[in-house]
Amino acid sequence: MSKINIYSLLRRFSHLGGSRMKLAALWTMHVTKRRYVGVYIDTVLACNYRCMMCYFSNESERKKRISGKLTNEQLEHIAHSIFHRTIKLQIGCGAEPTMDIAGALQLVQLGKAYGVPYIALTSNGALLTYDKLHALVAAGLDELTISLHGIHRDTYEHLMGPTAKYDAFLSLLQSIRRIKEEFPQFDVRVNYTMNADNVDELVDFDTLFRDVPISQLQLRPVRKIGESEYQNFDLTHVAECLDTVVRPLAERCRQRGVVVLFPEHIHVERFEGKEKVSARENLIPLFTYINITPKSYPNHDIHFEKENYEAYSRRIRVGKRLFKSIFATQKQCAKEEQSLTNSLNYDIR
Repeated sequence: MSKINIYSLLRRFSHLGGSRMKLAALWTMHVTKRRYVGVYIDTVLACNYRCMMCYFSNESERKKRISGKLTNEQLEHIAHSIFHRTIKLQIGCGAEPTMDIAGALQLVQLGKAYGVPYIALTSNGALLTYDKLHALVAAGLDELTISLHGIHRDTYEHLMGPTAKYDAFLSLLQSIRRIKEEFPQFDVRVNYTMNADNVDELVDFDTLFRDVPISQLQLRPVRKIGESEYQNFDLTHVAECLDTVVRPLAERCRQRGVVVLFPEHIHVERFEGKEKVSARENLIPLFTYINITPKSYPNHDIHFEKENYEAYSRRIRVGKRLFKSIFATQKQCAKEEQSLTNSLNYDIR
């Protein structure tokens, strides 16, 4: 299968209309055996960095989350079970996938073998030498997303933690330049978490990335995700910089062909998790995303070692539940949401 524009596809889906229409579309794809599932895998729950805004910066939180890695055999079981219904494979969700570079490479190879149309990997990039990144891209990796929290050396090494090395980041940028010459279709995306301490230096983003061919820049306001060393979650200054820093940067990037994703307005309720979303809307990610980690694998409701996605769907009646959710009341959807959260053992990130 040829490479798809996954972001264009997601935009079209988001513009379908209300949640009933989206669920109807998912039901149609389900019964016609189309690909519609996003599979998010952490082969290892560990990280080489201690980013200040991440739970890995907190020792007690880090100890709770670190838990081995998925074996080669387990990865093969996952691929055989669900990759034929997977539209996007995301490697690295809540941890650093390059801590298990062999597992990441195996997943890319398995994804291509099963025809997954879009394979992405998210990383801080510090361990991605030219040879390792080249191997991943040559095997079929479609996109690298770089997690970045500072443009200047001091900010980068402060916010990305005591083990962060700015020179390793600069080396990664040079590797990307070389690899893009050989694989021009390979996409590079940058995820930048904006806070009061790093938003101003975005004025220098396009200078740092002047010679680095990236496809997308996503600017996300900081959010509290578990306990972390960073404590300044006040978005006032970030909101003030939307017009003075962010929008001018977006226009400069647009002229270079780089897509910039950023919030048009800072809705505090949304970013603090207080904004209410309808129960029907909440069902959509529960039907479309599967998150797998070394911790969740043995307890996951999909029995990867002995059933494929179709057998699993029949067992828990995915098609019937999708169809009923189209016409259900919000109260019924709320009940179904709780049922799905428990039975599917999904961990949406």
